[in-house]
Amino acid sequence: MKTKDIVTERMILKSMTLDDCDFAAKLWGDPETGKYLNNPPYKNGDELREIIYDIDDWQDEYPFIAYDKVTNKPIGTCCIGTEGPEGEWGFGYDVVKELWGNGYATEMAKAMIKFAYSLGVRDFYCTVATDNIASCRVMEKCGLKADIASSFKNHNTGVEHESTIYKMKLK
Repeated sequence: MKTKDIVTERMILKSMTLDDCDFAAKLWGDPETGKYLNNPPYKNGDELREIIYDIDDWQDEYPFIAYDKVTNKPIGTCCIGTEGPEGEWGFGYDVVKELWGNGYATEMAKAMIKFAYSLGVRDFYCTVATDNIASCRVMEKCGLKADIASSFKNHNTGVEHESTIYKMKLK
């Protein structure tokens, strides 16, 4: 669903459009940046466009492209929407690997939580591969707590990842 831009300290998060599919498909299809994603890889932007052709009509799911405020270059993707038990929302993010370790994922996640909170969302539910130590730390920095052991399959590699479901309830 399309929404107003979200501005953070270093980024502008803009609603994803079909024009962003080339960037997103390349980022998600990269073996390193897509290692812990559970969605299938896309061969290219055209394939992704075919799948999300109705992106402007989506309800309760908000995908964004993160742009650097200074250079206006895309540096990652993030999204938030319904996930898990009814009433709980989850979020995800991916940052170009050249920028890993600079806090962009945490900044995106906090922006997603704040945005969802403005929509009335109070319960958050995120599944993170246990081996993805950086994302486990992002969850903790954002106030989510490890709750349930689980697993999921990466459709790109076929690898099943042990995971942890993180939860947070805000007032």
